[in-house]
Formats: sequence, C-alpha cells, structure tokens
Amino acid sequence: MVKAEGRRLRAVRRSPITLLGVLVVGVTLLFSCFAGYGGANPNSAAGGRKSNSAVTGKPLPTTQKQAAGMVPGAALVEPPELNKATPEDLTVGLTTVEKEVMISGKKVLAETYNGSLVGPTLHVVPGQRVTLKLTNKLGTATNLHFHGMHLSPRGSADNIMLSAQPGQTLTYHLDIPANQAPGTYWYHDHEMCTRDGESMPGMQMSSAPANARCDGTESQIGAGLSGTIIVGDSRASLPPAYRGITAHTLALKDAQISGTSSIVYPDGVLEPASPTVRLVNGQYRPTLNVKAGETQLWRIANEGYAIFYDLQLDGGSFTVVGQDGNPSAAPTRVKHLLIPPGGRFDVLVTAGAPGSTWLRTLAHKTGPEGDGDSYPNTTLMKVNVQHGSGSAGSAATGGPSGMATSPQIAGPLPGSEPDLSEEPIAQSRSVALSDDGGNNFWINGKLFDMKQPTFKKPATLGTVEEWTLTNTSGHDHPFHLHIAPFQVLSVNGVAQPPADYMDTVSVPHAVNGKAGKVVIRIRFTDFTGIWMFHCHITGHEDNGMMGYVNVIAAGSTG
Repeated sequence: MVKAEGRRLRAVRRSPITLLGVLVVGVTLLFSCFAGYGGANPNSAAGGRKSNSAVTGKPLPTTQKQAAGMVPGAALVEPPELNKATPEDLTVGLTTVEKEVMISGKKVLAETYNGSLVGPTLHVVPGQRVTLKLTNKLGTATNLHFHGMHLSPRGSADNIMLSAQPGQTLTYHLDIPANQAPGTYWYHDHEMCTRDGESMPGMQMSSAPANARCDGTESQIGAGLSGTIIVGDSRASLPPAYRGITAHTLALKDAQISGTSSIVYPDGVLEPASPTVRLVNGQYRPTLNVKAGETQLWRIANEGYAIFYDLQLDGGSFTVVGQDGNPSAAPTRVKHLLIPPGGRFDVLVTAGAPGSTWLRTLAHKTGPEGDGDSYPNTTLMKVNVQHGSGSAGSAATGGPSGMATSPQIAGPLPGSEPDLSEEPIAQSRSVALSDDGGNNFWINGKLFDMKQPTFKKPATLGTVEEWTLTNTSGHDHPFHLHIAPFQVLSVNGVAQPPADYMDTVSVPHAVNGKAGKVVIRIRFTDFTGIWMFHCHITGHEDNGMMGYVNVIAAGSTG
C-alpha cells in the first residue's frame, strides 16, 4: 500500500485513453502521450495519490463478484434513527468509526456514523436548536455539511472550515429557521483538507497530530459517511386525505467493493464508471410490501459520492410533491426521476392490484463515449402489492397488477417558494465549468482557492441574482449551492416550470462544441459570509471545481 501525506488524491476517469495512462504506472513517456498531460500537475490526482488499480494493479471486481454473498429480497428496513421528532431543543451525537458492516449478509469494511453504513436519520423541526456532537474515531480529519439546510456558514453551524481531527469531538449548534421548509435533506462529510500546495491551495490546516492524514469528501462519502435529515413532516402539506399515509425513507448509495471486501480508500475504488453495487437503505435489492390501492410517500435521497440515478417504478408513476426539500408549487406526475448526486425527491406512489414490480434505475449516460460515464439498467427494490384495503386517499384497486398511476395533487403546496422570474435582478454572474480532460476541474478557468472568492464583487442580502451556468466539458456536472435553494429558469434554452426550486442541478455537457447552459436565480437571505458552490461529483469538487461568493449585509461595503 502506498501512502501519501495529507489529502488523498486519485485519478478521475475521463476516457479510455486516460485509463490507459493510469494503468501503465511508471512509464512516463506513455503516460504523457496517451493521457494527454504535458506533465503531472502537483494539484491533481496524477501528481498525488493514485486510484486503487494504479496502486495495487488490481481492477475492481465485476458487480456480480462484488455482490457475491449478498442475499436479495429481505424486507426493506428503514435507516436507523438518531432521534425522534420533537419540538424541544435537543442534543444528539454522531461518531465516525471504521467498522465491518453487513450488506445483505456480506461483511464489508466501511466508514460509518454510529456503526451504520447508512447514517442515522436526524429529525428536526422548524424553530428548534440542535446541538450535535461529532466524535471522530477515524484516522483522518472529518466534518459535516448539512446539505440543503438554510443555516449560517459561520461559527459552529454549517461551517465547512471546521474540522474534527482524529480523536477530537466537534460540537455544532444548529438553529433551524422557523421558515425551514419541511422535506428531505441530508448530511455528509465535507472535509476541506486545508494544507498548502495540494488540490485546494491557499488554505491552512488546523492543528493535528503529526501523523494525521486527511481523506477528502470523495473518499469519506464513498466509504459510507452520509445520512438523511428530515425536517418536520411533508405529509402535513398535502391535502387532508394524504396526511396519514405511510412514509418510507429510501437512501440510495452505491458501494464499490474491493476484492478484500472494503469500500474504505485505497482498498475501495472510487471511480464513477467502474462496476458498483447499488443499495437501498444499505440493502441489496430489498422488498417493500404495500397494500393494493395504497398511496405512500417516498422520501428518496441520492446520498452517494458521484453516481446518478434515473428512477422508474415499473407500471407506475411518481407524483412529485417536493424536490431538494422544497415543497412543489405545481406538483407533477412523472414516469421517471433523474437524481444527480445530492438530489432528493418527496413523491407519492400508488399500488394497483396484487402482484409485484420493481423500482429500478434506467440506463443513463452523463456524456458521450470517452467523456461521460455510462450506467446500466439496474433493479433496486422489489415492490410486492398485497391484498388489502389500501389507505385514505388511495386510488381504486382495479387495473394491472403492481403499481398504478399516482394521484394528481393541486398546487401550490404550503411552503413552496415564490416565482423569481419577474423579480428585479441586482447582479448577473457567469459560472463556467470546465476541465482539462484529466484531473483538473475549473470554475471560471481557476482551481478552487480559499483565499480568492470566485467573484470580486460580493452579493447583498435581500437581493436576487441571476447566474448563468455553462459547461464546456463532455460530461454533466451537478452544480450545488450551499445555504439556500435556487430557481431554475431554463436548461439549454428550454424554460422550466415556474418556481422550480432545487439546491443541486445537473448542467448538461457540451454538444458539438456548444456548451450546456442552465440559468438560475437566487435570493440571498439571512446569512452573511461565504456561500460555497461546487460540482457534486465529489472527485471533481476535491480536484478544484468549487468556488464561493461573499455575501454582505445591505449598506455594507464588503
């Protein structure tokens, strides 16, 4: 095993040519010719820690071999709960620890919160104060980001500059806003690994043991460090007939399991295009039993490090009542859900007559051959429809067996965001996403630098800005903004539904030299400080595709 000081970097797949350069380790001439590098950039994975295949010479096993020993078909189990929902202020604890976990009967080494591959669900309510103590028993520094939550980026709230070194406990104080929308959010590691001379130049690391290492966001989420946050109960926003229906949390993660049954880097390989085992709540193809005619709420969260999901419920449909924690202004019925890394949906589904069907992720490509990643059609969860009386608000039980058409819900739902398309714009900005075809990923032509905001001019609280996101690369980039959601106005020139809010949007890849483009509008509210944004393919984020805007109070000069 080869070890490198500080941040662990790895080669990021971009093309078969790049892979060839990685596999021919040590042959500098071939690497330069085939991978297309003029020389290794010290800030890239090519100049730092290699992928597992480069270190060991052993490719990742096939999906079938990775899943060997897993037994499909067990009843779906909800993720463990960190706490019960309560309006009182609460104190909770998470402990990071490397541990063998059971994935449907197979032992796999992972990094866990409280010993679970799927982190325990944190329940919070608007107006509550949460004290969260993060105890780090890993060999690497770690921290937390509360993805989608409207929390301060300063102090001991959603401040990703904080870091718990090995053996330390870090205490977060989270004041949940009274107007935080009910819905599905998530938490995960966002360790910045802030040493000079590495992939995030210009930052200073906090005091740590002399032998401490720092694994970045990609390594830690890929090894298991993520979990769900549920704010309030989005069923309360639905029409009365649906407020008592059954709800399920579906945490989607994939595990890239090495030949030594590990997903901990470097034994586990983190490579979006490589074979992987897709899991629901840490289970391999579990079974969910529903009653004929029953309507349920599914809280679906993509809590993996890089993989897209294109969900289909065979024979049925999804009624979207919330996206990325934002109640829908215009609930829509759809046949599939494209969920980028970090994306979430609250949806209604309805069972038909008794029978069985599958929740699956469809074949999906993030770009053309040689640039994007290609994911196969994969079954995720079996749905067994059983005889029963269904539930309030359910559809009739006639028709085909399995799942049926989900209900149509009138909007806007309480808590949905207002349409910003007619709001006056304080500033317009451009965010250009690009890369060198290797391991450098840029925003506006620059690698991330904590000392330099992406824009010289700050944003002002209380104003609305319009940002144009462009992507000149050959693969999609899921763009994520911390602190607040944004409204998507258009994608590649196609207008989007009014008040379509999210905190992560996939910016399409370039086609025939024409950049993909997404136009968004953001209202800056409540919190001054550094508002981070980045690609949520975490290997891209770790290798430079991250930036921030300074937000100042009205009347301030910044």
